[in-house]
Amino acid sequence: MQPAYATLINELVQEYRTKLANLRYATAIAPELRQWLTNDYAYRLSIDLEDALDDAYAAGDIVSARQIDSVIRQFYTDQEAASAA
Repeated sequence: MQPAYATLINELVQEYRTKLANLRYATAIAPELRQWLTNDYAYRLSIDLEDALDDAYAAGDIVSARQIDSVIRQFYTDQEAASAA
């Protein structure tokens, strides 16, 4: 994967993890709101990852696109596992 894509994806994923960590430590949030925010953060990350994938395909960078697609698939697999738990 090209360094620009790797940096972007790492920053997006780190931002997502930071938001979730902050949400876990917040004590004055109703469980329903906590779940809604978690879902919202995941949705926003998925949109950003899909945008990166589209950009890679548009640039003709198939190798990076495949690697970004792999990250997206892993993210969705992780989300499904977390939702089942």
